Amino acid sequence: MLDVQRKRGAKHREEINFTRKFMWTHMIFGAVVMTLFLFHEVFRWFAGSLVWYALSLVVMYGFMNGRQSCRWLLALVFLSASAAGLYFLSRVLPNTTEPRAALVPHAVIPLWMGMANLTYGVGALFVLFSARIRRAGETGFVLW
Repeated sequence: MLDVQRKRGAKHREEINFTRKFMWTHMIFGAVVMTLFLFHEVFRWFAGSLVWYALSLVVMYGFMNGRQSCRWLLALVFLSASAAGLYFLSRVLPNTTEPRAALVPHAVIPLWMGMANLTYGVGALFVLFSARIRRAGETGFVLW
């Protein structure tokens, strides 16, 4: 029985490895986005990104356990991050004042926020339409 469990994803090894790298990239990049909000001293958006990140990890766990509905939810979470970033850049950032002692100046927010919006938008498309990610989610996998 253990041998069967160990080799259950052997025929989809390439897809699982690709999806693992994709998930690790999200975990690292999401933590960087949260840290940048903290360093810019935009604490409300830091708290919101912390909740978003925790939600994405819960949905990602469901996806890794073979629940196909979580693949759609993960894409929705990625799209919500992209939409929230666009809202931040167009509505919130112009009305904020820069703190006197911010670790990172507010002038670089559009640069990294634009990159994050683009990355998570493309990531949502990958989650929705990539056959590799779909097959890995059907099989189920772990991150290590």
